[in-house]
Amino acid sequence: MDSPLGESGSGRDRAQFMECANPNAAAPHATRVHDSRGRKKRVAVVTPVHRLPLTAEGEISLKHLRFHLGKFDKYIIAPQKMSVSFPEFRSKYFKDVFFADISGYTKLLLAKQFYQAFADYEYILIYQPDCLVFSDDLEYWCDKGWDYVGAPWFRNHENDSTGGLWAVGNGGLSLRNVSSALAVLRSKMLYDTSAERGRSTRYFPASPRLRTIACKIKPYVLRLGYRNTLNWYLKQFTNGSNSQEDRFWAFDARRFAPEFRIPDPHEAVGFSFECAPRYCHKANSERLPFGCHAWAKWDREFWEPHLLK
Repeated sequence: MDSPLGESGSGRDRAQFMECANPNAAAPHATRVHDSRGRKKRVAVVTPVHRLPLTAEGEISLKHLRFHLGKFDKYIIAPQKMSVSFPEFRSKYFKDVFFADISGYTKLLLAKQFYQAFADYEYILIYQPDCLVFSDDLEYWCDKGWDYVGAPWFRNHENDSTGGLWAVGNGGLSLRNVSSALAVLRSKMLYDTSAERGRSTRYFPASPRLRTIACKIKPYVLRLGYRNTLNWYLKQFTNGSNSQEDRFWAFDARRFAPEFRIPDPHEAVGFSFECAPRYCHKANSERLPFGCHAWAKWDREFWEPHLLK
């Protein structure tokens, strides 16, 4: 759930771009490969950069990216105030506010504008500059047909593996189906059923009669979308204290697109590790994953023998 961003910023652009807990997995489905302009490109790698120069660990991460995924289209996304030039990378720029803090980054990756910028591709691989990859198996994971996959989280959070693998997953290294993400962000489905939220109200605590009337009216206004649409929910979500965008894709996307596909954590562990890599290594039959996130933060000693020299 880590973001590659800084500590401060504002949400001034939320209204413009925010037109956009169930960990159980769904079965894969066939990938979407055509649009009105013909066949889409398969996949692009997208690396967010908000400050230069990169750290030594960031340089190692890009070394792995170039070595293993050099044949794929690669993009740096950066704030408009920056001018970035990386060999073998194209650049796309977004408003500075999206790179000011974690909240801004969350708004960017929950914005239709972001996914529309990569509409020529079936998939994008988000590759934050604290990731590693260990093979060129990116298309193998595209062929799985998932809409979103990242390193599985643990039930007891972060590095505590005692509760086992729980849900998918971390967005730092994540493969995303562009059309499916846009379908979620364009959804007209309501967040909650009117029956579910219409049973109670926090208003009129001292008047049972008025509370009864309010509960009768509430299902009707909820069915009309009052405080129950995707736009409404994203505003609440991005203002929350734990508003990392990967939590939305992991737990909430299927509220708005029930067909949105996420793998079981025991399959996703083959895609990526984040916390407790030694536990994940055992869970993955003692094999390295396709990649990992936050390798220098979570047990760097485990990853050292696998770093490119």
